[in-house]
Amino acid sequence: MNSISFRAGRTVPIAACAAFLAMAQQPADTRKARDVSIVDLNPAALKTPPSIPRGYAVVIGISNYKNLGPTHNLLYAETDAQKLYAALLSKEAGNMEFENVKRLIGPEATLQNIREALEVWLPERARDTDRVVVYFVGHGMVDQHGKGYIVPYDVDPQNADTAYPMQRLGDVVSNSVKARWKVLLLDACHSGKVSVDTTVERVNESLRDLPQGFLTIVSSRAAQSSFEDPHLAGGNGVFTYFLVKGWEGAADNSPTDGVVTADELIDYVTSEVRKYSEHRQSPLEFGSFPDNMILGFSPTKRADLVAKLPELSSGNLVIDTNLDSVEVFIDEKSYGKVSAGKPSQVPGLPAGLHKVRGVRMGYDPVEVEVNVVPGGNQTVSLRLLYQRKVKPAAKAFYDEGAAIWERSQSSPADLRKAADLLSNALKEQPDYSQAALALCRVLQAQDQTANALASCLRAVKIDPDYVEARAMAGELYMGGGEYPEAVRQLQQAAIQDPRNTFVASILAEALYLAQRPKEAEEQASRAILLDASSGQGFLIRGEARRAQKNFDAAIDDYQRVLKLEDFRSGAMRTFAFFVIGTGMKKHRSGTQVLYRSHKAAAYYGLCAAEIGRENYLRAIQYCQKSLATEHDDPESYVLLGECYTRLFNDDNRGSYLLDAEHNLSAALRINPDMEQAPLLREKLKEIKELKGHVK
Repeated sequence: MNSISFRAGRTVPIAACAAFLAMAQQPADTRKARDVSIVDLNPAALKTPPSIPRGYAVVIGISNYKNLGPTHNLLYAETDAQKLYAALLSKEAGNMEFENVKRLIGPEATLQNIREALEVWLPERARDTDRVVVYFVGHGMVDQHGKGYIVPYDVDPQNADTAYPMQRLGDVVSNSVKARWKVLLLDACHSGKVSVDTTVERVNESLRDLPQGFLTIVSSRAAQSSFEDPHLAGGNGVFTYFLVKGWEGAADNSPTDGVVTADELIDYVTSEVRKYSEHRQSPLEFGSFPDNMILGFSPTKRADLVAKLPELSSGNLVIDTNLDSVEVFIDEKSYGKVSAGKPSQVPGLPAGLHKVRGVRMGYDPVEVEVNVVPGGNQTVSLRLLYQRKVKPAAKAFYDEGAAIWERSQSSPADLRKAADLLSNALKEQPDYSQAALALCRVLQAQDQTANALASCLRAVKIDPDYVEARAMAGELYMGGGEYPEAVRQLQQAAIQDPRNTFVASILAEALYLAQRPKEAEEQASRAILLDASSGQGFLIRGEARRAQKNFDAAIDDYQRVLKLEDFRSGAMRTFAFFVIGTGMKKHRSGTQVLYRSHKAAAYYGLCAAEIGRENYLRAIQYCQKSLATEHDDPESYVLLGECYTRLFNDDNRGSYLLDAEHNLSAALRINPDMEQAPLLREKLKEIKELKGHVK
């Protein structure tokens, strides 16, 4: 077994963990004291869908803190949070809707945002019949009075008031959040200290009265630290790794029915973390919860179950490969990337047959079937030996079709010819993923969105690690208004290639269009950190900030866009990047306009932001510059009409009224079917009536 490394720089390894232990000391071991009912299912029972309550969650994860030194940085806390977030959204795991999960990761996890998420957002939405999950991974601390806290991104280590009290967290989940089933997951017991004013006794004393009316699972017991391990499936926190795998179905064994209950998840996570850490880390659960508390559901697994349900137990695999960056799939679920000479542990797999597949773009995938033995450790060697050879005829079709596509301003006839050539390439070689992606782009340029998406998904199926194809699929979902699915695809692409600025920026766009402006701002900031010249990143962050009425910061971002010079039309065309804020999807209707320039979008954003600041004359200048760049943008004319209407309302100058009429009429002339058309016609009617009464 590979050695496990301590979570680097985690805080208060003894005192804070003891704080969580103190929460568990009353009543003692409540779960085992309950009469847990296990029902043997039969085929008829399996055909009856279980009742899964609506789910809400707040996911918080912080690796690097604003005001702490490098020794306090964490390796995988934010990755852990991202993976749990994805598991909660998965239709084969947490089964929660995208809009019902609040994610605060890295710089977004400020004290203010944590308060808003826990004390406002969650209580306003969750109802008595719902299920709720609150998850935190990061630092913990105690103050000079022995009170425990979770530590937000912007904590001042000298001021406990800048941290979030454990007592408050317990009170909010217990009293403010109304839900049938509630779970609090805490992974904050780590090495390193944020505060020195702490003792085990003080922490235990301060936390004895925390509420016991809901399930709490903490990552480790007193005097134990949580572990991070770079050898665990490509790098994970041990506690969250098994939480995610349990939620995804590995915990489903008492009975195996496609449903993951709280009891199953507790037993699985506790057992697997203890085994993997050689009993140096033992998760702890406490609090009362119903016997039938459901946390996850896999409809596919339930549909596939046979009448006789075997009792499952678990074993471990060690995956090694002969190449770098080989993505490993076990039963079609990704377990991260493995490189040559760096074996990866995959513990906690249910006993029985599993399909293990290794993929790397450009190589024929390799798949082996492994019989996992209960309690056993087996090594699986994935040898990708054959580079995928492209048939000469397929390559010739592809090269000709791609050359036509790459020409600037290809005509409809050229696009049809390119599509035919690329289709012929795929007929010659069905596993030609580059041809499938190129065909996807050409079909999208022909407004054949459904066929384009099918071709992009084909490329992803051929090469699951084809980040460019997955990103394009995400864009197509986004263009069709399927924002949650767009986010899922783009999040997977971001996990596969975390250094890809373009993926980060379009993920930010998808989050923005899904009406998650705070998360969009955070993701756009990540894109900018990866590449300070990312025009897309600054543009989308400006849009997200403007949506939050942070007009000054939005204006700064739009100005940065105008200063950058990376707006090559070729790159825009290649990725079919859907620039927001230019009239294409602002109101989620109307014809999509591809290849809008960043310049026009930035001027439009500046105009809208100045309207927000009530600087109408300055806004007019920016809208006019937007129209000078994109002269047929109806949305810019709408903003101009709004500016002149507001100016008229201020001083009743007739010229303003005429200018408002001119611009609103221009918007309708360009797009008479735009979403705001009925409202604009009403305004024009009102202007016509007013014209006779003003000079």
